[in-house]
Amino acid sequence: MTMSGNHDRTGFRFGWRGSHFPGMPVDDQWLAVGEDPRGAWYFDAYFIGRTTLSGGAPRAVAFAQWLLASPPEGRYEKEFVLVDGEPQSGSRRLTDGTRLTVEILLGREEAGRPEYLQVLLSGEIRNLPFEVCAPLECQQVIRPELEAAAARFLSLG
Repeated sequence: MTMSGNHDRTGFRFGWRGSHFPGMPVDDQWLAVGEDPRGAWYFDAYFIGRTTLSGGAPRAVAFAQWLLASPPEGRYEKEFVLVDGEPQSGSRRLTDGTRLTVEILLGREEAGRPEYLQVLLSGEIRNLPFEVCAPLECQQVIRPELEAAAARFLSLG
């Protein structure tokens, strides 16, 4: 699986080919952060659709800066909480009022191996906690493409 970075005036998108569940067909997968024409910021991912990013531009910028941080040479895992228990509305895939948390992990299982990226979702619906047990995962992050997409996004401001 490879990752590619695309962007437009209002955000960035990372895409790769992969299977969301083991044994399932390979599809185009993605995660994106951007601003819609009305000025509302969003997070979008392959299996969830657009959701509210109430932290807006400052949160999107912090995420892009986090992506640009140089990784350690050996085994590592670092996390960034992009959406933190934020109530959602207007999503076709989430019940209104769902409190959503989106955590992004970047890591490497061992020195000399490719980096991976995971999108982990959890939250609460009507006071009942949930966790998506099959994370959206890119098993081989192409670091120069990831950094280029983040840098392009930061240069837009």
